[in-house]
Amino acid sequence: MTVLSLLLLLAKPLPAGAQPWQETSLRDIHPEGWLKEQLIKQKDGLTGHPEALSYPYNTCLWAGEIPRMGTHGQDWWRYEQTAYYTDGLLRLGYLLDDKTFIEKGEAGISYTLEHPWENGRLGSKLVEYTWPSAVFFRAIKAEYDVNRDPAILKALQRHYHSIPLGQLVRKRDIISIEGMLWTASKTGDKALVERADSAFRMRKELTAGRKLSRDDRVTPEFLNSPEPYNMHGVTMSEILKLPIMLYAATADKWYRQLGENSLRRLYDEDGLPDGLFTSAEWLQGRNIRHSHETCNAVDMSWTLGYYLEILKDPRYADMIEKIVFNAGSGSVTEDFKALQYYSSVNQFIATGTSNHNKDNYCSTWMAYRPTHQTECCAGNIHRLYPNYAARMWLRGDGEAVAALYGPSRFVYSDKLSFVEQTEYPYGQTVTITAEARRGKQQAKLTLRIPGWCRGASLTLNGKPLEDISPDSGTFVTVDRKWAGGDKLVLTLPVRAEKMDAYGGGVWFERGPLLYSYAIPAEFRKDTVRYANMNGKYPEDDEAFPCWDIRPNGAWNYAVEENVEPEETDNGLRIKVIPIRWDWDRGPNGELLTPDIPANPVPSGEPQYLELTPYGKTTLRLTVFPVLRKGEVTKAPQAMKGPSGPQ
Repeated sequence: MTVLSLLLLLAKPLPAGAQPWQETSLRDIHPEGWLKEQLIKQKDGLTGHPEALSYPYNTCLWAGEIPRMGTHGQDWWRYEQTAYYTDGLLRLGYLLDDKTFIEKGEAGISYTLEHPWENGRLGSKLVEYTWPSAVFFRAIKAEYDVNRDPAILKALQRHYHSIPLGQLVRKRDIISIEGMLWTASKTGDKALVERADSAFRMRKELTAGRKLSRDDRVTPEFLNSPEPYNMHGVTMSEILKLPIMLYAATADKWYRQLGENSLRRLYDEDGLPDGLFTSAEWLQGRNIRHSHETCNAVDMSWTLGYYLEILKDPRYADMIEKIVFNAGSGSVTEDFKALQYYSSVNQFIATGTSNHNKDNYCSTWMAYRPTHQTECCAGNIHRLYPNYAARMWLRGDGEAVAALYGPSRFVYSDKLSFVEQTEYPYGQTVTITAEARRGKQQAKLTLRIPGWCRGASLTLNGKPLEDISPDSGTFVTVDRKWAGGDKLVLTLPVRAEKMDAYGGGVWFERGPLLYSYAIPAEFRKDTVRYANMNGKYPEDDEAFPCWDIRPNGAWNYAVEENVEPEETDNGLRIKVIPIRWDWDRGPNGELLTPDIPANPVPSGEPQYLELTPYGKTTLRLTVFPVLRKGEVTKAPQAMKGPSGPQ
């Protein structure tokens, strides 16, 4: 017996009250209101039109071998990308009860389970790398949560036992630990926990003596190093779920400390106002001009879901909401027909040449398009809102947990459901009504009080619950026998706040929502066939255009340092002053979003701007330069800022 085996045998399981909350079958969650409208937009948009996404989404997906198109990318790419898409497609199908989507998603799962390697490995035999299968596991998990087919667990057990330890520690193969631990939790297979624990703890030793890729370097030693996290952003998003899952599997507090500290450090070093962190492939630091990859909005909110379920700390739900409502939503058009690969908190132009990041500089990567040069984000975006909906309602022991808020109906049992009515995050009230059948039904109903909220109140059938204190940043539980029509009303007062940005500037937020000035924009269909796109283009570019979006109004505004946001019926209103602030330009004169000026100079008279929720914008000014005292002077009328591209 190895030392690690002995440690696992000696490790104490988590106490009963500390057992993680569990995700429920997506058949138990019925979206309503604005959330259902959002999911229908997704269905009618890119998710329901893989021909607009182009290759590899217009193929058989995982229901067969995906043919290669051209020479772009490695063989595993098309399987990773379509695994993302399949997961989002299937979850959306379950949430909307769309049989076409369900059949398409389940066809890939059936084919994969029916065509394993001789040793039980799942996935294409053309691809030894297990990272695509680690992504596809999430679709398999979604189906298992709905159908509870024991054959799925048997297939996953064989798959995870087939991966040699020497391979498990390579690159993103290590992310297979996610599915490995989930499978162990369902089957009681302690050997899988031992393999996962060994691989993670010993990654440095097991990779010694060979050249390491950037994805190999994420080890416990790397995470604990005092050096800044100079790492691939998606790899960081994916790797950070593993310590907290290993904590749940082993009860080793070292894992919990590693996960919590590493997550905090990532945001301390690279955090952005919209809830995500800078990542133009690589982590970039905290300068607000840097973009984030759209993949990370999905991957990081998924990872944070494990923190929420395992640690039961409401701050992780707060973080999920901020990412989804801002960074994620702001990277895709409202009709869900085009998305960015890179997205920024300040972006004044979005065209086929406006990428201001060093990676793929002056290329298509910041344009809103159905198709992209590298396809991962175009597949991953389909998971954003289905994942949010999947974790709105969680299950505990005799407990229903309203962890994330949105209008919905949750089927707790065949005798009890909870109907949630809310305009959250745009409204301040969450009303949950019990639907009980065959008499009163016993259940605990747990509600989250967000960390940003002060003065929350809770009533049951119109009367205050005197014995419950809905304090900021807590979960509260109402344990009772629920009668049909029992109505719980949670009021979450919210106020606008001004926040200081790293490196100068300020932004404005209200609860989970970040607010931006939606720069007046002109949308033109971009028909240019860019060389970097490798021939990919939406089949119907009238219904699904690639966009060239340019400002047709000014964006060059600053605020005084004593500015305070005013709340309006539709959002926020602030006083601004036009300043001298011009475009950055690429080597061939390409117009690029500039950095915030260090010493802004006024160029016009004060005026007021209406701010819009960040997730509803494309071109936006989110972080405003600040005019310090003594800098605000009456400027000549002739000094006007840019009203659009020159």
